[in-house]
Amino acid sequence: MNNKLLHNRVFLTISISSFILFLVLVLSNPFYIINEKIKSFIIKTKNEIYLLDNSKIDQLINNDIVVINFDEKSLDKLWFPISRREYKPVIENLNNAWAEVIGFDIIFANNNNLDLKWDDIFAKTIKDAWNIVLWWAIISKTFSWQTLWVIEKPLDKFLTWALAFWYYQPNVDIRSNVVNSFRPSAKVYDVNKVLWNYNHFWIAILKAYYSKIYEKDFINYEKSDNNFYYLRPDYKIPFFLSNASDILINFIPLPNSNENKYSKLPSYSFLDVYENKIDPKVFEWKIVLIWATAKWIKDIFTTPNWIEYGVYVLWNIINTVLTKNYLLYLDKNLELFLIFTLILLSVYFNLSRSGYVLVFSNVSISIIFLVIFPISILVFTSYLLNYLFELFFALILSLTISNIVKYITENKNKNKLNKALSEYVSKAIADEILSNSWKINLDWERKKLAIYFSDIEWFTSISEKFEPEFLVTFLRDYLSEMSDIIMDEKWFINKYEWDAIMWLWWAFTPYDNYSYYSCLSALKQQKRLSELNEIWSKSWFSVIKVRIGLHVWEAIIWNIWSAWRKMEFTALWDSVNLASRLEWVNKFYGTYICVSENVYEEVKDDFEFRYLDKIRVKGKNKPIKIYELLSLKWELDKKRENIRNSFVVAVDLYNNRDFLLAKDKFKELINLWDTASKYYFEMCENYIKNIPSIDWDWVSEMKSK
Repeated sequence: MNNKLLHNRVFLTISISSFILFLVLVLSNPFYIINEKIKSFIIKTKNEIYLLDNSKIDQLINNDIVVINFDEKSLDKLWFPISRREYKPVIENLNNAWAEVIGFDIIFANNNNLDLKWDDIFAKTIKDAWNIVLWWAIISKTFSWQTLWVIEKPLDKFLTWALAFWYYQPNVDIRSNVVNSFRPSAKVYDVNKVLWNYNHFWIAILKAYYSKIYEKDFINYEKSDNNFYYLRPDYKIPFFLSNASDILINFIPLPNSNENKYSKLPSYSFLDVYENKIDPKVFEWKIVLIWATAKWIKDIFTTPNWIEYGVYVLWNIINTVLTKNYLLYLDKNLELFLIFTLILLSVYFNLSRSGYVLVFSNVSISIIFLVIFPISILVFTSYLLNYLFELFFALILSLTISNIVKYITENKNKNKLNKALSEYVSKAIADEILSNSWKINLDWERKKLAIYFSDIEWFTSISEKFEPEFLVTFLRDYLSEMSDIIMDEKWFINKYEWDAIMWLWWAFTPYDNYSYYSCLSALKQQKRLSELNEIWSKSWFSVIKVRIGLHVWEAIIWNIWSAWRKMEFTALWDSVNLASRLEWVNKFYGTYICVSENVYEEVKDDFEFRYLDKIRVKGKNKPIKIYELLSLKWELDKKRENIRNSFVVAVDLYNNRDFLLAKDKFKELINLWDTASKYYFEMCENYIKNIPSIDWDWVSEMKSK
C-alpha cells in the first residue's frame, strides 16, 4: 500500500471505520439476545414510569377489555375440563349485561361424550348470542413426507353460529424464546394442500367489535400494504418495519403476572360470572375474553414482563391497538448510517495528536450517540433501536482499534524521524511533530512564520578582553540560557552564528499566535539577561546587551543538503533578510527589540509598543514601519510611558517639518536617557541645515547592511 495513504488521516479513518462496521455487522448476531433484553427492559421501565402518573394511565390502558379467568376458585367448584352446560349461564349473563363481543380460548373441537345434549344447547346459546368468537388452532406436525400445518377447529355446530373464528399463536422468537410480536393473518397449507388465510384472534375480535358498533361487516375486510395492516378502511396499524408483516406488542405490566403493581385491568373469576355475582355494568359494551389461568394449566409465555398467561398476552395485543401505542423499529439503514457516523467521528478524532481534542471529542460523541440519541428516541418517540448494543460496541471498537493503529503509526514515524529531529528541535517540538506525523514535510514548503534574530551588542570588542577558554564558557552559558527560553516557547533554533541566533516559530508545529510568543520570548530574554548581568558583573565589568529583530511573514522552509553527508533545515526569502536587518536597525535607535509593522498589527492589544520610524532598509524599495517592543500590556512603568508619550509628540512635530521644535523635544528626551531620540535629534539638525524637498516621504534610508 502507498506509504502516503498510511499517513493520510482521512484515508486511515475511512479504512478503519469500514473495518469496524464490518466487525459490528458480523458480530451483531450474538448480540441479538442482549438487544432483546435491553429492549424489554426499556419498554417495561418506560411503561412503569408512565403508570406511576395517574393522569397517564388511561393513555396506556384501555378499559374496554374485560378478562374472565377460569382460575383456581372456578376449578375447585366446576372442575376442568368444564362441562359445556356451564358456559350457557356465563354467556347469558354477559349478554344480559350488554357485552359487545365474547372471545373463547377453548377450542371445543371434540364432542362432549358424557352429555351430548349440552353440545346442542351450547350451539344454540352461541346462535342466540351472535357475538361469540371461537378459536382455530394451527399446529405444526411432521409427516413422513413433509412438515405441514394442521388445522384443528371447533365442531361445525359451534363454528356455524360463531360471529368469527381466529387462530391464536403469538410469534415466539426462536432465539430469545420471548413473545414480542404477532402476525395479523397467516396463510398456510393444510394436509390437503389447500391454502387458507386465517386472521389472528385480536383481528377477529376487533373486526367483530367494530362490525357490531358501526353495524357494518368488517369481519371479511382484508387489506394490507408494505407498511400497514388495515383493520377497517379508516383504521391502519403499522408494521414494526417497512416491508415487514408483524406488529410489535407494547406490553404493559399487569396484575396476575409476576408483578401485581397495578389494578387498572378489569379481571374477574369465571365462577363469579357464572353465579351472576358481578355488577352487569362492568361488561356493558365491552370486549370479554374467557381464558384458563389456573396455575396447573400451563398456558403461559415469556414476555418483556417475564412470565405471563396467554390471556394477558392477548390483552396486551388488543390494548396496543385500541390505545394506538404502537412500537416501531427505527429504519435499519438509517441506524447503520448513524453507527457508521459514530465510528467515523470517533476514529477521526481519536487519531488526533491533541489529547484535549481526543478527550473532548470522545466524551461529546459518547454523550450524543450513547445518551442523547437513544434517550431521545426511546423516551420521546415510539421507536426502538435495532442495534442498541452495537452502538456501545462500535464505540469501544473505534477507541481500541484507532488507538492501536495510532500507536503503531506513531512509533513507526518516531523511529524514522527521531534521529533527524533530534538535530533540529527541542523535545517538546519533536513530541508534537511525531504525534502528528502525517503533517510533517521535510521537503520545501511556503509557510507564514515568525523569524527572530538576536545578536550581542559590541561582541567583537567584548571578546577581545577575554581568554579563549573564558569566552567559550561565557558563550556556553549565554546560549544555553537563551536557548532554554526559546525551546520553552516551542521555537525552532535554526542556527547559531557565534553569538548570534536565528530562530523560527511555526516551522513545524501548527500553532497560531506566533507573533505573540515571539514578542513574549524577546521580553523574557531581556529580563533573563538583566539577571545574568548581575551574576556576570562579579566576574568582569562589561554589561551584556542583546539586540533582537522580529518579523512575521511568509518564507520558504526547506532542507539544504548534500545527500547522506550534510543536511540543514532553514528558511529563505526576503522576509528572513528583513528580520535580520531589523536586528541591525536597533543600532541606529539605541533600542534592543525592534519589530516590523506586521508583528505590531497582530499583537498590539497584548503588548506595549513605541512607534520608531518609517524606514527603507538596504536592498528594499518598499518602506515599512518599525516599532520598539516595551512590555506586556498594562505593565509599562510610568517613567517609560511618559517618555513614549513625549516621543510621539516629538515625532509628530518632526513629520510636520517643525524641526526646530522637534529638536528641542528630542533634546529633553535625550536628557531622560532615551536613546532613540538621539537619532531624531541628529536628523533634525541635518534637516534644519538642509531642508528636505517638497516630495519628502518621511522615510529614513538605512544605507548599511
